[in-house]
Amino acid sequence: MYKKRIVTLLLSMVLFQLWAYAIKEIAIIDKQQLEASGNEEVYSTLHLLKPGDELLLTDGVYKDIKLILNCSGEKDYPITIRAKNPGKVFISGDAKVEMRGEHLILEGFYFKEGNRDINKWKSHGPGLVAIYGSHNRVTNCVFDFFDDANSAYITTSLTEDGKVPQFCRIDHCTFTDKITFDQVINLNNTQKAIKDGAASGPPMYHRVDHCFFSNPKKPGNAGGGIRIGYYRNDIGRCLIDSNLFVRQDSEPEIITSKSQENVFYNNTYVNCQGTMNLRHGDHQVAINNFFIGSDTKYEYGGMFIWGSEHIIACNYFELPTTIKSRGNAALYLNPGPIGSEHALAFNSLIINNSFVNVNGYAIHFNPLDERRKEFSKENNLTFEVPNNLNIKGNIFYSGQNPTYPFFKDDYLLGRNSWDNNFAFGSKTGIFLNKGIVKKNLHIKKDSNGVFRPASDSNYALSKVNDVKLIEGIDLDLNYLINQGITGKPLVWEDVKPYWLKEIPGTYASEGKLSPEREARFQKVINRDKSN
Repeated sequence: MYKKRIVTLLLSMVLFQLWAYAIKEIAIIDKQQLEASGNEEVYSTLHLLKPGDELLLTDGVYKDIKLILNCSGEKDYPITIRAKNPGKVFISGDAKVEMRGEHLILEGFYFKEGNRDINKWKSHGPGLVAIYGSHNRVTNCVFDFFDDANSAYITTSLTEDGKVPQFCRIDHCTFTDKITFDQVINLNNTQKAIKDGAASGPPMYHRVDHCFFSNPKKPGNAGGGIRIGYYRNDIGRCLIDSNLFVRQDSEPEIITSKSQENVFYNNTYVNCQGTMNLRHGDHQVAINNFFIGSDTKYEYGGMFIWGSEHIIACNYFELPTTIKSRGNAALYLNPGPIGSEHALAFNSLIINNSFVNVNGYAIHFNPLDERRKEFSKENNLTFEVPNNLNIKGNIFYSGQNPTYPFFKDDYLLGRNSWDNNFAFGSKTGIFLNKGIVKKNLHIKKDSNGVFRPASDSNYALSKVNDVKLIEGIDLDLNYLINQGITGKPLVWEDVKPYWLKEIPGTYASEGKLSPEREARFQKVINRDKSN
């Protein structure tokens, strides 16, 4: 009798769950597609939205709109706020967007002609679009020359009670001609840098992909394309992939990665006056990225590495000019004290990369060393040069008249491991060892403009099988490393919002703003200098 009652109770619970699920699915199937015209109609409609619904903003200018999204969708039934006709719906004036709910999608808007109060916005605060909730997405939007307020365009921001958004995505967006300070995108899991060694924010698991960045050079450390975290104890676990940076010149750091376990995959950097920086945080991955200079108008950069346990794999460097102030190189490995503000680069894998026709050093082992010595002395720390690096399977090639050797290492301590590297066309700059083969590889340019070893080159990739994967990022790093450099450099058509034909502004194509935009840019710079 007792067993029968238990079975009956369990069966009732199962039937109740099935009934509740069915009711929920029926409600969601009855999803709405609502329309709104003008700010007030948008405001009055937001509270009606439920999982699976869409709110379409009709054509026009939504000046001074405050789009505060407190509603939430569900995993398979997000709430979408989108332009009915992308490219014809403009966000302007004293506007802002706050995505405070979860499972929300913002799609198809054009942000321009802003006029926010410059006294109410600041660097490292919430962005023009501030994402506070998890599982949110901003897609197919354009941010062009918005206004004079110093803030990021998009941030993932902590809530007032300290909750960290996770699993958000920013994709197929275009960011051009930003004239103000702060990064374009800031991904945060703390309110500020925590430098006392205490545990920092939780992993973020965000993804930024298929976006376009092109923004003018500003004085000093003004804010680059993307910042991930604040300091070396933060856990990022963000995937930055398939983005195109063309003249992303805002500051010397195109990307500043200030957290652990981020992955940078299949991005393309063209004519950028800065470097992609693994700035703080260990165990990061840069794989299958392209660093290319297509002219000699300015000085262009590759990567700058701080910290340890990194994987620098299958990247392609072809730079006709390099950055003098940083030491003229494609890949910079930071000297300095271990685990500090200017952390030593050590104990990392540099594998299957190609350095072709770099007008500078391929690898610089002691860039800015005098400044790092001074820092070490002031802080009573031990200065060291990069060591315990596993350097293998790389190609160093120059088919021109090189003025630089492939390597710059003024300390020559011999504490790195070399294997299966091929060098041809220039001096090495270091003592030769059996891990560097001086041999012509018969490099040929393919149809995509990438130099690759010919079939008769006798070059063989180095293989791995024990690379530690990054939790939450669905990339088989061992497989990718063993494939070598794949694909081609990205172009505008690969990343643009589906509805946008041409790149906004002039900076991407000409390396300078239009006269009208340049005049306003100078006013912003002079204003901030006076403050």
